[in-house]
Amino acid sequence: MSTLFVAARAIHYASALVPFGELVFAIAVGARPWRASGRSDAPDSARIFRVMVWAIVAGAASGTLWFVLEAAAMSGMPLASASKRATLAIVLCDTAFGQVWALRAGLLAVLGAIAIAFRGSRPTARAAFYAVGAIVASTYLGALAWAGHAAAGQGGEDGVEIYADVVHLLAAGAWLGGLPALVAALDTNRGDEIAARAAGRFSAIGLAAVTALVASGLVNAWYQVGDGPALLGTPYGRLLLVKLMLFAAMIAVAVVNRGTLAPRVVAGDRGARSVLRRNALAEIALGLGVVAIVGRLGITVPGAHQPVHWPFAHTLSLLPVEQSAWTQLVVAAAAMIAFGCAIFLLAGLLRRPARPSFGALAAIAITGVLVAWLLVVPAHPTTYASSPVGYTTKVVAAGAALYDTGCASCHGSDGHGESPTSALSATRVKDLAEQLRQRKGGDLFWSIAHGIPGTAMPEFGSRFSDVEIWSLIQFLDAQSAARNAAAMTERVKPLLPIPAPDFTYEVAGSPQQTLAGSQDKRVTLLVLYALPDSLPRLADIAANLTAYAKAGARVIAVPLEGAPTTDPLRRVTGIEAIVASATADVGQAYRLFARPAGVGDRATPAHLEYLIDRQGQLRVRWIGVPASASERAAATLREIDALFREPPRPVPQWGHRH
Repeated sequence: MSTLFVAARAIHYASALVPFGELVFAIAVGARPWRASGRSDAPDSARIFRVMVWAIVAGAASGTLWFVLEAAAMSGMPLASASKRATLAIVLCDTAFGQVWALRAGLLAVLGAIAIAFRGSRPTARAAFYAVGAIVASTYLGALAWAGHAAAGQGGEDGVEIYADVVHLLAAGAWLGGLPALVAALDTNRGDEIAARAAGRFSAIGLAAVTALVASGLVNAWYQVGDGPALLGTPYGRLLLVKLMLFAAMIAVAVVNRGTLAPRVVAGDRGARSVLRRNALAEIALGLGVVAIVGRLGITVPGAHQPVHWPFAHTLSLLPVEQSAWTQLVVAAAAMIAFGCAIFLLAGLLRRPARPSFGALAAIAITGVLVAWLLVVPAHPTTYASSPVGYTTKVVAAGAALYDTGCASCHGSDGHGESPTSALSATRVKDLAEQLRQRKGGDLFWSIAHGIPGTAMPEFGSRFSDVEIWSLIQFLDAQSAARNAAAMTERVKPLLPIPAPDFTYEVAGSPQQTLAGSQDKRVTLLVLYALPDSLPRLADIAANLTAYAKAGARVIAVPLEGAPTTDPLRRVTGIEAIVASATADVGQAYRLFARPAGVGDRATPAHLEYLIDRQGQLRVRWIGVPASASERAAATLREIDALFREPPRPVPQWGHRH
């Protein structure tokens, strides 16, 4: 059924492009040339009517088939069962796709009425029909954006994605949908003046359309593909690459048409006119290939929502540039040379006639190959894979247990590589923190799952599941962050990234929420307490809660051991507003960031406080119950104010994953 689905979508897209392109051509390209030639029957209204009728019939048939197939997919029923009236009525009335389909069906009917009225109208009234028809056709075509991936992925981006898709559709309609009209205008039965002006004017429309297609296509790729690896490592990305190659071929043909053939047609070269017409037919063929791929893309999961499976043994990385000043110098010089050659090449292409510099093109290619050779590094199928588990206290705690059973004997309890087993090994065990800084999460996953040939690192893929390996990697991230936390003090200062693991908690009288789920971007005072030692500090926080809230902070107090609220807490006034219930893994994970240097693996104080900034980074740490409650309260308010006074800064990137 997928082949039928793709065919229905492709035919429907093509049938929606043509009416808009025909009417744009008649208004912007056809009217003035024919008016100047003194022909009273121009543009060819009979041909426009025939094209629109066929497009409307094809649109109605393919749209109906698309709707029925979509109903079958939504309901999970066989095609025959999904075609029943009750099922179709539910899809039509109760789904966004059905509502969009109904709107577009109405627009198609209006477009058909306009075509019929247009056929019987006087020549003097046809300009009005062109204008009204173009408005309806543009709405009919643009509404397809609400039936694709852009509508499904629309979120808090103010509709940027879906409106970019509208621009993409209209630009494609103006260019690809207008090509049949251009082919008709270049027919040998038309006068030379008509052909010359049509070629020149359509060339300008094509240039504007290509510019809009490139700009809107980049926006769509940002949302639907996400990044470069997904372009090569997902089925959606590879389909998009084929589409881009066909699009590039169309642009190449269009460049020849605009830069070489159109000026010759204007000059009266009839041979160039025939070549231009053949090239326009070639553009149509390439465009139909693009539309067929669009039909397939519509039923393929976008690359941004698929795991990336890298197909090559190598990839490009900036790590060699970061590690070598010589490489930095060579890359900078190559970039300058390529930029200069690109300017020279562009200047030649914009000349009339176009004079591309093949020497500049070769220089760009050579510098590109040189830079790629310098940046190439080994890769694995999982190099660009993303963790399916989040950076949460539950995952970190699970990873810690896996590390203790499978890794600590060689890498040591803190990942430095110092352990009794590693001391007896002839091969030095590497520091895991260094590995984290230099490698992507997907590469770490591959090394853990498959081992490292030629080293003492065994494979763990037979012992741990994929989720367990990713949990282990998240723990290694937390362990690396714990080293950065060694520089954390009781004052706000610039720090290496220390991301706060997320967790779920619940305060009495409020719904369950998460640390990272706050929408108001407040500073968080996270208190991890143990009774009875922490009771005085908790009472002081409850008494000053209004001051903390006024300063822009929320307070979350959770037990270090995950124990339930006890009677001593209930006797403290206002304590219910800050004390939260949470699982024991919260205390286990946050203890990582408070281990004093040189102290045993699990030796940490029984009371901890952290200030977490609005970007989710640990910035301030207090260890132990304060001797003076008033001094701690004043210090807390002062550091909260310091965090709010910090200038905006990008979210720190760390470990290639957070």
